[in-house]
Amino acid sequence: MGARDDRFTGIDQNIAAGVRAYREAAGVSQEELAQRMSDRGFGFSQATVWKIESGQRPVKASELVALASSLDVLSPMDLTSEPGIAGHRAQMRQAVTRAYDAYGTLKAAAADYIEAQYEVLVAARHAHDDGVTVTELDTSWLSTPPEEAVIQARIETYRADAEVDHVSDEVGKVLAALRTAGYEPLLRIEDIEITGGGGSPRTWTPARPDGT
Repeated sequence: MGARDDRFTGIDQNIAAGVRAYREAAGVSQEELAQRMSDRGFGFSQATVWKIESGQRPVKASELVALASSLDVLSPMDLTSEPGIAGHRAQMRQAVTRAYDAYGTLKAAAADYIEAQYEVLVAARHAHDDGVTVTELDTSWLSTPPEEAVIQARIETYRADAEVDHVSDEVGKVLAALRTAGYEPLLRIEDIEITGGGGSPRTWTPARPDGT
């Protein structure tokens, strides 16, 4: 007889530890995981999940695939890794997922802000063309690009004592770099074209809040 192959003897224990590691990293309770499995056609209860994680109940191949799906694990094989490896992979997977979701939220927020800026721009242009005084306060958000929010967040994350002047300086550097690359991040009332009107718009210089 050949030498014994021990590579597979601990897989059941690895699965038990892997399910728990990925579940906890995702912030999912045993009850919630049981419900997700039930939604996939498996009659799981909280007690079922507990028995699996405690090594008292082996997992079938079909259940392993469903558990990976329920926990957003890339591959069912990840649940068979050694406990130490599974724990690190679970934490990294959760961190990557959080970063992905946060990036999507950031893009959506930036798009909403840019749309709001255009609304300010159009409203200011219409008001100006109708002879209404438009002040710098009215258009202040046009000179605040969405990139500034990211810079402020980055500085404040690493410097609890971040000073306004320092933030403004960093923002200025980024805006200068964008302009050098051919991108103008600020919106100007002169850049908007109102169709259907007659003649060129008057030169626009917003009045200061004090009326000067």
